[in-house]
Amino acid sequence: MSHLFGPVPSRRFGLSLGVDLIPPKTCTFDCLYCEVGRTTHLTRRRQHYRVAEIIRELEDYLADPPAPLDYVTMAGSGEPTLNLGLGEIINAVKRLTTTPVAVLTNGSLGYLPEVRAALALADVILPSLDAGREETFRRINRPHPALNLELVISGLKALRRDFAGQMWLEIMVLKGLNDSEEELTSLKGLLREIAPDKVQLNTAVRPVADPSARALTKEEMERVAAFLGEGVEVVAAAQAVSPERLGVEDHEVLEMLARRPMTARQLAQALGESLAQVRQRLGRLAKSGLVHRDVHQNQDFYRSLVTQAS
Repeated sequence: MSHLFGPVPSRRFGLSLGVDLIPPKTCTFDCLYCEVGRTTHLTRRRQHYRVAEIIRELEDYLADPPAPLDYVTMAGSGEPTLNLGLGEIINAVKRLTTTPVAVLTNGSLGYLPEVRAALALADVILPSLDAGREETFRRINRPHPALNLELVISGLKALRRDFAGQMWLEIMVLKGLNDSEEELTSLKGLLREIAPDKVQLNTAVRPVADPSARALTKEEMERVAAFLGEGVEVVAAAQAVSPERLGVEDHEVLEMLARRPMTARQLAQALGESLAQVRQRLGRLAKSGLVHRDVHQNQDFYRSLVTQAS
């Protein structure tokens, strides 16, 4: 399947089936910390991929899922709200399953009424906000020229006003970029204005697009959470899931690693295979030139060298 990936163990969603609505690195931002790499298509909204193809894959998969799902998540290789068919696809999921729908978005297009109407169909939305100052916003997120921080914030406020589901706001905290008292104070004021249901802090724990995006330690992250106030949490590592998916083919592994780099242990959790099995598989794929190993934060991450497995 070219548009579905996983299920993968998510830090926030348990066992989550990913739905990729956008070609690789098509986005409104070119974030320093993006685990998928540099944005190659910095663009605005248009039709991306055929909606009918995505819905057909969802119909096939959800007719007999191999494991109970906690969420179906609109995410993947680019910004999902760029796809004009987002609302139609969410409606299709709602027709096919009672599993809740989440949307991972950078929040850049919330100022558009049509985007808010599509997102309103989901159960949970996870927009991001990494800066409270225009200069820092441009330094970290490197947005499309038509976007500015004021416009993005107006969209987040409108989303909070119009959205009946849960809104969990993510902040990517990066050492030396947005972790100072001045930067955090500006963010703290915006959090009060936006008033999301949750505020979740993340840092650069996976390989990033630019080496200037550096991770904070666990202790530093906890201090940031305490500074930002009540209701702010540091996002925990993914939890293990029951080994219910056996016999996964190599092409599925390559598709997963094309969308996000993973450690051998994370991949074992996602596949329901033993760590020894996964390491053997990764070794074989690496020898075939299909997988590359990167070292980040003293951990080995594996990335697919093909954009899409055939």
